[in-house]
Amino acid sequence: MLISMRTTVGAAFAGCMMSVALSAILGFQTFLYFQIFPGDAMRYKLLVGWIWMLDAAHTLTICSSVWSYAITNFGDADYTTQIVPSLAATVALTAITTLSVNAFYGWRIHKMSKSNWWITFPIALLAITRVALAFVTTTEMILTKTFPAFAAGFNIVLTCGMSISAATDIVVSTSRYYYLRNLKQGYTGTQEVVDAVVVFTINDGCLTCAIAIAAIVFLLKMPGNFIWLGIYFSIGKLFSNSVLATLNLRNWYRHRPRPMGIPMTRAQPLATHTVSSGPPASSDKRTMDPQRMEVFVDQQVEYNVAMDSFMAMGDDDNISEHSRKSVNVR
Repeated sequence: MLISMRTTVGAAFAGCMMSVALSAILGFQTFLYFQIFPGDAMRYKLLVGWIWMLDAAHTLTICSSVWSYAITNFGDADYTTQIVPSLAATVALTAITTLSVNAFYGWRIHKMSKSNWWITFPIALLAITRVALAFVTTTEMILTKTFPAFAAGFNIVLTCGMSISAATDIVVSTSRYYYLRNLKQGYTGTQEVVDAVVVFTINDGCLTCAIAIAAIVFLLKMPGNFIWLGIYFSIGKLFSNSVLATLNLRNWYRHRPRPMGIPMTRAQPLATHTVSSGPPASSDKRTMDPQRMEVFVDQQVEYNVAMDSFMAMGDDDNISEHSRKSVNVR
């Protein structure tokens, strides 16, 4: 009985606490976004508001589900085999959240790839298939009402849905990495900025993919407990925080000492020609000898990230180079 409570109600409760913590982080990120970027395009504001509302509903369904198992039916070990409706709703809300996030990233990739449908169409297809399987899972959970009955015929549907979610993460992260890698070629001064975005992209995709795979493994190996469920609770939260972190990272770049690039100044002598019949001038003292002419080129190259688009969404857009040269003749 004790072991059963630890691996069922205890695992679900731990997952609930983690989800609430991630939801609090998302709420803070949402607050920061509207405080820092009040002038953003309306589509980004609507996206952030939509993500926050989905996350709030997702948190409520998770807490309601855990309350049913841990409080309302405390001590009833048999009740842990029941599927409460709010628990089934978490599957649908997770799928809607992942669809919203993947649609955002798919749209960005579509712009970066210059409307290359060979890349964006598979992303859209995978995301829609994931949602379809999630709604089938939610419906069957409500109809079967118990985990044993659901596992007998529909565990494969839930497993396929999470597998497609992991595959979508891999495709999206790989595509973003590919175009970001090409973006920074030839712009040495902005590689620091682009490299930071690349690292974030890879880590973000790897994390969500790893969480989905872990949930699949525990579902297949330990279908009789809630460890997989506690892990599954956090998937939607990670996707939501990913979008907000992508948008809010713009403020970090903006307030750095060198916010949008690395200015580099160098001076080098191009030629020195001396016309003099007398002794050479001292090496440590320059004079305005009219017979002595030195030509120096002071070249200042400033690399900027020209980003209305980068500053509008936080990553991945075009980079432009601007250079200025001045020539002094003495």
